[in-house]
Amino acid sequence: SAAPSFEEYLKQRAGGASSSEIAAEAPAASSGGGGGGDLVGVLEGLEGPGQVWGADGIAVGKEENDLKGYENFGKFAEAIKSTGVAAELGDGPYTIFAPTDPALESYELLRGPVSADIVKMHIVPGKIMQDDVPTADLTSLGGTALNYRYAVRKHFVNDAIIGENTFGPYSDYPMDVECGQGVIHSVGLCFGFY
Repeated sequence: SAAPSFEEYLKQRAGGASSSEIAAEAPAASSGGGGGGDLVGVLEGLEGPGQVWGADGIAVGKEENDLKGYENFGKFAEAIKSTGVAAELGDGPYTIFAPTDPALESYELLRGPVSADIVKMHIVPGKIMQDDVPTADLTSLGGTALNYRYAVRKHFVNDAIIGENTFGPYSDYPMDVECGQGVIHSVGLCFGFY
C-alpha cells in the first residue's frame, strides 16, 4: 500500500474520512474497561500499541507506516505466573505498570531472567488511575519506592513513559485498563534496568 500524503495523514489523525481504512487495517486496542476480569487474564488479552515497519519494511515490500503488529503483554502475564507472584496476589486492589513484550525481551537480553522481585517492582498496592500517579504513593509490592517525574511534557515512572502516544493512526499504550484486581497502565520499559 502506498503511504498517505501528508494531507491524508492529517485527516486520519483528525478522524477524517479515511478512518474506515484504518479500522480495517488495524483493530482497535483495548484501552480501558477490562471487564473486571482477573489481572493475568486481562494482561493476556490486552492489545498494546501498534508498531509500524519503519525502514525495515522497505526490504520486505512494506511501506514505513504499514502496521507491523502490536506490542502486547503476554510475557509479563507469564512472568507473574512463573515467578509465583500471581499466587501471592489477593483481591487487591493493585496498580500494575505492565511492560510490553519487547520491553521484557530487552530486559532479559541485557540483565537475565525476570525474577519475582522485578515483577513485584511493577505492582503497586492500591488502585491509582493515570491522573493520580503524580501525587500517589508509588511504593511497589516488593517495597521499592518508584520514582515519578514530569519532563518534556511527559509523565515518567522509573524512566518509563506512562500514557505514551504512538506515531500514526494505530493504537497508543493502553492506560486505566480496569480489571477485577485493580488497574493496568502499560509502559515501554522494564523498571528493573537500574
